[in-house]
Amino acid sequence: MLRPPPSTRALLRATVATLLMVALAACGQGAKSDADAKAARALKDCRAQWADVGESVLGLDQDPNPSALADRWNNVIATVQYYKTVDSAKDCQSTIETQLKAVTSLRQFGEKLHPYDMTYQLEQVRAAVDLYLNDPLPEPVRGAGHKVVKPPTKEAVTQAMQTLTDNAQQANEELAPGWEQTKSVDLTDVTALTTTMQDLDFLAQDSPHWRACEQALQVLVAAIRAQEGLSASAATPSSGPTDATQ
Repeated sequence: MLRPPPSTRALLRATVATLLMVALAACGQGAKSDADAKAARALKDCRAQWADVGESVLGLDQDPNPSALADRWNNVIATVQYYKTVDSAKDCQSTIETQLKAVTSLRQFGEKLHPYDMTYQLEQVRAAVDLYLNDPLPEPVRGAGHKVVKPPTKEAVTQAMQTLTDNAQQANEELAPGWEQTKSVDLTDVTALTTTMQDLDFLAQDSPHWRACEQALQVLVAAIRAQEGLSASAATPSSGPTDATQ
C-alpha cells in the first residue's frame, strides 16, 4: 500500500485542522448569534412592558389639585421613561413589579387625600349638581325607619354650590402645611403616613373655609344621592370629610 509523502501528509493535517477551526468558529458564531437574538427579544419585551406602565400613569403629573400628588407622579413618570430606554433587560420583571407596587401605593394615598381636597371635590360634583338644578326635583325616598326623606331644595343646592365654589381654593390654601407633608412622606412607613393624615385632618378641622366646604358638600352629596334614588341619610356622614366620589 502506497503512503503519501511526508509533505502531503502534513498538508492534509493542516487542511483538516483548518476545517475544524472553521467549523468550531461557525458553531461559536451561531451560539453567539442565538444569544444575541434572545437578549434582543428580552430587551424588546422589557421595554414594551415599561411602555405599558408609562401609559397607565400618563398625565397624572398634570393635575393641579394637591391631592393629585403631581410632583410624586412626575418622579414616577421620569423613572418609567428611564427604564423604557435602558439597554439591558436584567432584573426587568422584578423592577417592574416593584414599580407597579409603588404606583398602586401612590394611587391609594391620593384616594385617601381626596376628601380633604376641596378643589377636587368641586370638580367632582359640578356636573351632577348642574343636572340636579336643571331637572325636576327627584321624588322623596324612604330613609331609616321608613321615614320619608325629601330631596334638598334647588335653592339650598344653589347656595351650597356657591359656598363650595367661593371657599374651595382658600380651604386648600389653609391646609398647605399638610399638603407639603404629602409630597415627601414615605408611603411604606405606616407611622409616618398616619401622622401625615392626622396633621391634615387637624388643619382641616381648624380651617373655617374647609368646614364651610364640608357642610356645603353634605347638601350637594345629598342632592346627588337623591337624584340617584338613594336616601339623603346615606349621603350625609356623621363625621369626617365628605368624599363626593363615593
